[in-house]
Order: sequence, then C-alpha cells, then structure tokens
Amino acid sequence: MVARAALLLLLGVPHAGCEYAATTALTGVSMSIAYLYTSIAERTVCCDLDRMGKAALLALKKMGISICDQSKDGGERKIRAETKDLHITIKLKEITQKSTKIKVSARHLIMKDKATALEIIRQTVEEAENLAQEEGIKAASAT
Repeated sequence: MVARAALLLLLGVPHAGCEYAATTALTGVSMSIAYLYTSIAERTVCCDLDRMGKAALLALKKMGISICDQSKDGGERKIRAETKDLHITIKLKEITQKSTKIKVSARHLIMKDKATALEIIRQTVEEAENLAQEEGIKAASAT
C-alpha cells in the first residue's frame, strides 16, 4: 500500500512540475515583452517638428550626450546618440503642424533605462519652450 502511494507520488510530481514550469516560462516571456514596450518613454508635445528637433539636439548637448547621427524622412526625424554606457534613440514624429510626438529609448546592452529617457524628454521640452520664448522676443523686437 505504501509502495503504491510512493509510486503515484513519484509519477505525479513530474507532471505537476511541468505545469508550474510552463506557467513560469509564459509569465517570464510576457513580462519580457512588457518590459521592452514600457521602458520606452514617449510624450506628445504642443510644438512643431523643427523646433523639437533643434530642442532635442540642444538637450543632448546640455546633458553631455554625444550625437552619432541624424536622419529626416518627411514628417519624422531620428537622432542616435550615446554615452559611455548608453545607446540612445530619439524619434520625433509630426502629429500636426503644431504638435510632435517624441519617443526616447536609452539602453545598455539589453537593459533599458527609462529614467534617462524621461529626463531627455523633460530637457527637450524645456529647450523647446526656451526656443519659443527666444523667437517671441526676436519677433517683438523686430516690430
């Protein structure tokens, strides 16, 4: 009787383990996918694409981040930059003539740094506001 119980227990354990292993594996995969998408910072700003492009470059310079390259394609711009530890990609997309979506990804190998991405967005918006004020002052003084 004890031998039968032990045999049933031994035969049942591997199946229970597979069930838990499969659940754990699927949870890990879904968490990894969520991490990839939620670790990218993005924001839509009430500012035109050209000003946001200038502001992003000024923000990177202010933060001491080296600019690798830039590309323009119609209503979209892409800026690649890097630090000693991070590879940064900034994508700007024109939503309307007066609004732009900024999306920033900062990564080190496979790990993403959302805090740095958010700070780049904050600094870019601040620089865009400064540029708008400067343009307003120049326009007022020209009149």
